[in-house]
Amino acid sequence: MIIECLGTSGGVPTLYQSVSQHKDAQKRTGPGIFIHDLQLLIDTSEDIFQQLRQSKIYDIKYGIYSHWHPDHTMGMRIWETLNFDFIHKVPKSKTSTVYITTQEVEDFKAYFARWEYVQYLEALGVINLVIVDNDAEISFEDTTVEWIQLAEQFAFGFYLTTNTKRILIIPDEIKGFRPTDKLKNVDVAILPFGSNEVNPITNERIHPEGMLNALREVTFDECVTIAKTINANHTYFTHIEATESLTKAQIKQLEERLEEDGLKSTIAFDGLKIQI
Repeated sequence: MIIECLGTSGGVPTLYQSVSQHKDAQKRTGPGIFIHDLQLLIDTSEDIFQQLRQSKIYDIKYGIYSHWHPDHTMGMRIWETLNFDFIHKVPKSKTSTVYITTQEVEDFKAYFARWEYVQYLEALGVINLVIVDNDAEISFEDTTVEWIQLAEQFAFGFYLTTNTKRILIIPDEIKGFRPTDKLKNVDVAILPFGSNEVNPITNERIHPEGMLNALREVTFDECVTIAKTINANHTYFTHIEATESLTKAQIKQLEERLEEDGLKSTIAFDGLKIQI
């Protein structure tokens, strides 16, 4: 199985003239993950069109969403861009099956007219919309995908199993997550990076002290603690805010520090392909 991190930024993909955004910091685009073997896309950020072109992905069978936040959904038009037949008078469009949970239906109806747009895409014939339970399990060929509703109940992770492999993907909103035994000791975990108030390598201050706790934002240290509890063979951290402003050298140092502390991990980058 090949899982590609199309985009690895968080809600802050880029910054303009920020003191914490160093010129040599790694550039990232909006969050998105593609499972090549299943042709399954997780989330559609505003950067999804360029991400798919960059990765030469032209067909998507399935789409799922982690939650309604704009950094994960602003590129929903990709289903029309990718599938609609703009050539013929009577369109012969392609169709992707998009799964949305009952929780996400509520949220899509409440925020940014997402639900109306999903209905438009369905009426256009470019998606086949399937509404599933919040704890749904669906088999795609030889892989079963189970939706995991998180402590932040509007958000979901995904537990993938094959005959030989177990994978946990939590794109975002991991604060307060307590993995059940089933989700521990997986082969691969893809988890959010969280945020730091100071650069973990240089100690440069990024945010005012206490800000993350006041806003109930998950911290990097919290994410590391959760990752250690999950205890995957290898952990990949994604959803990395531009405010982190980590250079490649700092990322390498941080990965080495984590491994010394018992966590074998990679801080993901755009275009990273994980071979499982």
